[in-house]
Amino acid sequence: MDQKLEHVKIEGKDVEMHPGFPVRFACMEHVDEELDDYVNDFETAPDTHRAELVEGDGLDKRCRACGAPAKMALLKEKGL
Repeated sequence: MDQKLEHVKIEGKDVEMHPGFPVRFACMEHVDEELDDYVNDFETAPDTHRAELVEGDGLDKRCRACGAPAKMALLKEKGL
């Protein structure tokens, strides 16, 4: 599931997201697959952070592939 947000908090700091790029979550078993999918879908490598450090309204922190609790967040920060 793609979650498009304008801002998230990473380690308590407000971070603006690059328009048109989703926040995705993955468990460690599926992180390589999700990284490949992100690059294939958006033709750019995502920024990655530990899932527990990313906060935002309505974020579903479950792995997109299997629904397990996520360990990694894949997103595109504006300006990076």
